[in-house]
Amino acid sequence: MKGGAADSFVMAHDVPSIFAGHYDPSFRLALCLKDLGLINGLMDAVGSRSEMTDATYARFREAGERYGQDAGEMTVCKLIEEDAGVALRVDGDWAKPWEVKHPSES
Repeated sequence: MKGGAADSFVMAHDVPSIFAGHYDPSFRLALCLKDLGLINGLMDAVGSRSEMTDATYARFREAGERYGQDAGEMTVCKLIEEDAGVALRVDGDWAKPWEVKHPSES
């Protein structure tokens, strides 16, 4: 999917983390919950709704309850894996994205 229409930061950063089971800690669940709460507040203020945001917010709250709000945002994937009884691992040499140095740092 890389190099195609699905290519994005998520594809380059988050998907390898999920495949490796790293659950990148760089963006805390607490911040996700704050942002999702702001979105819900905005939707309420304009009299609209977003079932997808509601469902996302619920899963992130659940992840925060299970792992603590200081856990990284990607632990929501861990929550889904545990609940489904599956591991989303793919064999490969998956570097932790937060440990990869940019070529300009060499």
